[in-house]
Amino acid sequence: MSNSSKQFSEHATGHDHDPGRQQEHGDTTRANALATRVRRLSTGGTGRLVGVDVARGLAVLGMFVVHVGVGWTLADGSNALHPIAAGRSAVLFALLAGVSIALLSGGARPKTGKDMGVALWRVVIRGLIMLPLGTALTMMGTPVSVILAYYAVFFVLAAPLMDERWRIVAGVAAVLGILGPILSFHLRRLIADEGPLAAPVQTINSYDPFVRLSGEGLVDFLLTGAYPAITWMPFVLAGLAIGRLDLRSTRVRWGLVGVGTGLAVLAYGVSWLALDVFGGRQRLAGAFDPTMGAPYGTEGVRQALYEGFPGTVPLSDWMWLLTAAPHSGTPVEVYGSGGVAIAVLGACLLAAPHLKWAVYPLASVGALALTVYVGHILVIKVAETGVLEGTPLAFVTWDLSVSVLLGSLVFATLWRSLVGRGPLEGPLHVVSSWAARRIP
Repeated sequence: MSNSSKQFSEHATGHDHDPGRQQEHGDTTRANALATRVRRLSTGGTGRLVGVDVARGLAVLGMFVVHVGVGWTLADGSNALHPIAAGRSAVLFALLAGVSIALLSGGARPKTGKDMGVALWRVVIRGLIMLPLGTALTMMGTPVSVILAYYAVFFVLAAPLMDERWRIVAGVAAVLGILGPILSFHLRRLIADEGPLAAPVQTINSYDPFVRLSGEGLVDFLLTGAYPAITWMPFVLAGLAIGRLDLRSTRVRWGLVGVGTGLAVLAYGVSWLALDVFGGRQRLAGAFDPTMGAPYGTEGVRQALYEGFPGTVPLSDWMWLLTAAPHSGTPVEVYGSGGVAIAVLGACLLAAPHLKWAVYPLASVGALALTVYVGHILVIKVAETGVLEGTPLAFVTWDLSVSVLLGSLVFATLWRSLVGRGPLEGPLHVVSSWAARRIP
């Protein structure tokens, strides 16, 4: 074939062998593909509920407020966002765990038969994987009360209710939200001060390998720890019930906002009446503080209610059960913070489809929540050890509130756009799915 014929053939068939034009065409194709992928992710074109990811992203950022001080300082030196995020961000995280369990097993149309069995085992296996991961993070000794090991227990405990009707699951959550804190209070009294349950608990802890490794074991996960199942399962079960609803329905979304707001107003109203109208605050001021060896006093009560508790309230007076302090695990805190979480989820589901690109970074953090959560704890540990001092990366530890916040948003956005599932979410999905399908 002559050169002129070859050139005519290439022109006619569109096969231009110019390397520069081929490179340009390839770059354009990849850019278009990336733009299409981001558009589908930001608009829910993948079938994923973007509002759920946005809510989970808010929960993670709320934890940043508590753990690294994201926010701004008021005149009195306090963080303006702390009273909003403390306790409630972790509750929202737990509620969304239940929603995720429901969506994984079919959402509003639950799977049946073998498919439900596979979904159930996927949930259990995920829990079994997160237990050692959470224990390892706890062993690092950071100031963060790591939730992942507790999360693992939540997953296992929720699995038997995965194929129940949503009304039954919601009813169990509602009852446990009241009875759980009361039962916790009385059981812990039986453990304290060499009570009748003190010896059995000591025996359990002495054989518990997780207690030896991290200081937190089965008794902590169920009753006495920072996120005890007896008072945190109501959030997970409420999420499981919500995930069985048609979350794409505008009516359902507004219903979540209304019900959640109503629960929060009722619960916080009851606490306010008990403490500030009927004298509960004064009564608690006279309650004995075992850490100080003296009564709490007015200022001590105020500080305790602002800062919150380590998962459970003091045992000195039952009036503590009517406080709504962060991480107090009382009935009013369960219903109050749980109501806020439900309302936030409904609001995110309503707003996300209209905001699209604006919430894409936040939704990306939510989609990579496990990776981001683990990553921010590692960054805290690195800052504590000072290993980056004198290196080009030292700036990472200068202000953790900035580096953790911006680093999480940027990393999650880029990874989700370019790769998809997160570095931890991907293997977790693959392993749990592979193992679950091979269980008879």
